[in-house]
Parts: sequence; C-alpha cells; structure tokens
Amino acid sequence: MTTEHVEVAIIGGGPGGLTLAQGLKKNSISVAVFEKDRARTDYVQGFHLRIRQRGIDSLIANLPPELYDAFVATLGQAPDRNILLDENFKILGEDAAWGGGNALGEADDTHIEKSVSRITLRQVLLSGLDGIVRYGKVFSRYDEQPDGSVVAHFEDGSTIHADVLVGADGARSRVRQQLVPHARSFDTGVRRLAGKMTLHAAALHQISPLLLDYNAGVRPTEGHGLMVTSHRVNVDALRKHGLIGLDDATHKDFSGFHFNNTTSYVWWNTAYEKDELATDDALAKLSGSELIDLLISKIAHWHPEILDLIRYTDPSTVALLHVHSSEPVDPWPTKPVTLLGDAIHAMTYFRALGGNTSIYDAGLLVPELVAAKRGGKPLLQALSEYEAKMLEHGAKAVRSSLTAMQKNVLAGRRRQSEAAE
Repeated sequence: MTTEHVEVAIIGGGPGGLTLAQGLKKNSISVAVFEKDRARTDYVQGFHLRIRQRGIDSLIANLPPELYDAFVATLGQAPDRNILLDENFKILGEDAAWGGGNALGEADDTHIEKSVSRITLRQVLLSGLDGIVRYGKVFSRYDEQPDGSVVAHFEDGSTIHADVLVGADGARSRVRQQLVPHARSFDTGVRRLAGKMTLHAAALHQISPLLLDYNAGVRPTEGHGLMVTSHRVNVDALRKHGLIGLDDATHKDFSGFHFNNTTSYVWWNTAYEKDELATDDALAKLSGSELIDLLISKIAHWHPEILDLIRYTDPSTVALLHVHSSEPVDPWPTKPVTLLGDAIHAMTYFRALGGNTSIYDAGLLVPELVAAKRGGKPLLQALSEYEAKMLEHGAKAVRSSLTAMQKNVLAGRRRQSEAAE
C-alpha cells in the first residue's frame, strides 16, 4: 500500500501545531496534523490564556485575515488595573508585578487587558483545516529515509511520509523522546490549585468588585498568595462568528462550567509546595469540592470576602496541577525532524509564556520552511536556523517562567517562616 506523502507532518494539535498548519497552508505547503483526541479535556483547556505581542505577531503572519479578525473579535476582556490586598482585605497598593512580572531587563509584551479562552482559540485555529487535522492518531515512532525524508508510524498501523516531521505533541512528546532522548523535564515540586466562578454567580454571592474588576493579588502576612482575575466574553461577537466561540460540541457530555467558553467568569489560582496541602497520593483522590474545603481550611483566618470567592467556586472547575519545567538542552544534529512549544521547552504557568511561546515557535518555523520550499536555502539549513532561534528564546522563556514561580512560592515560605519566629 502506498503511504500518503505531505511536505510537513505535525504531531499534535495544540496552539503551536495548529498555528503552524495555518501558516503552511497559507503558503501553499502541503501539511497534515495528527491529533490523538477530538475533544481536548486537559486541565488547562477550560481556562484562558493571557496574550503577549509575540503570540499576536505570529497569528497575524500565519492566519488568513478573516480568521485573525475572528480571533480579535472573540478575545475576552481582562482587567487593565492591578491591585494588591492582604488577607484582611486591606488595600496595600497597586501590584505592578501581578502574575510574577517580568525578569529584570526582559521586555514586557503582555496585553493585560486581553485574554482568550483556550477553547475559543482552538476553534479559531481549527477553522479551514478540515481534512488537514486527523483525529485518533497516536504517534509511535519515525524512521528516517535514505532520501532525507521521514516516515511517521502510528499505533493504528498507519503511516505518513513527509519531508519534515514536527513534534508539537506537548510536554510528554514522543517525538522528542526519540529525537533528543536526553532532553528532560522535572517536577518543580509546586502544586497549583485553581478554579473559576461565573460572573453571574459572583453577583448572586456578592463577591467584591475588587476581586472582579482588578487583577488582584492577595499577599498574606504569612503563607502563600492568591491571584485573581476575570475573563469577560463579548456575547455579540460570539454570535456573529457562529461556531467560533460557541460552546465546543466536543465538550457537551462534560458536566459543570469548566469547558464552557461562552460565559464570563472570575478565576483564581494559588500555589503550594509539595506536601504542604497534603501528600500527592491524598490530593489525587480529592474531588473539586474537597479541594475547595482543603484550601479554605488552610486560609480560614482570611477575610470572608476572599473566602467566599473560593467557597462558591464551581467545583467542576477546580483541580490540582503538578507544575513541571524543562531542563536546558544543547543543540542537536539537525534532521528532517524538529520540535516546537512544550515538546522541547515546557515551562511553568507563570508570566503567560507557555502558549505564547508555542505560537511564536510556529511563527519562526513557517518562514524557514517557506524559504526552503522556494529554493532560498537547503531544508536542513532552514531547520537548523529555526532551531537556533527557537532554542534561544525558548530557554529564556523557561528561565523567566521558572524564576517567577520560585519567587512567588518562596515568598510564601519566607513569610510563613518569618511569622513563626
């Protein structure tokens, strides 16, 4: 049986892989995306992504104008003001470094007033890719061919022949495991707890405007802080763009609010060190309601205005995340196989760098592949130059994200230690 051939095969249909597919299609390069799941129900899928200029620039370059317009129109609105509170709900001032801030000397390209539902972003990026995205495809391995091409194998026994194979398959990337087996990620020891409440429910429970209309940072005199922000949806824009922005049909069988991307909400998150809340084994057995009760037991002395935000959170949206980060990796010999996004530089959730970095990677790779196709440079040279730029900026993003996380969590430990003295 003849194996189908495409110029570029992408493993993984996350934001980076789909942005890459859109850019290649826009430049008339044949492409196929292989995604294992039709419905993406990972923990973060139901939350929003804070937008950075680097992500916007890549989307401008790679989306057709009508899709970019739909992306802009369906963006959520986030607060553009920051406030810092203590656990007694006393205003301490403005928090210029809400969310961890940027490292010294690092350009801040975050648009704090913009946020996008990860579900809505995926819907935008999937638009026009019918027949290009193949679902139910679990990648197993690849074989390099004598002519410099590559054949990818899937668990269902199917194969695809490509000039270039791109691993965009996330932090547990099987493509990376074969291409760069020495590249590793590690458990930072941080456990992130987050949840959300509809703004309608927030009004019913009389949640303070300070927690709804600001990016609020709660900095207690001891223990770990809490970050709060909101995501307001433009319902008229969702209606205008039809399926883009409407509730994802693939999530219709999931109860609760977490996978709803058409309703405005307030969102909070906090981070603890391993075993501070409970052992990992114990935490894994807890429901959303039980996680809420556990967190409240840790901060029961905080002001009721803050506790009510936690107490009345939709339990279906609450989950605990083990925060991982990647280790630095040196360049490897260039092959017709490469990586982007979390597949090579997974990072913590601080500073809104992960999703933006993945989209930015796609923006770096598309022009190199276009240059190779149009005869401007040899394919391996194009891939080598992409990897050099990708590894440099990816390493900076990982360090920045990790530094912000450590600063946040260690500050909580320091406050607790000082309070105990």
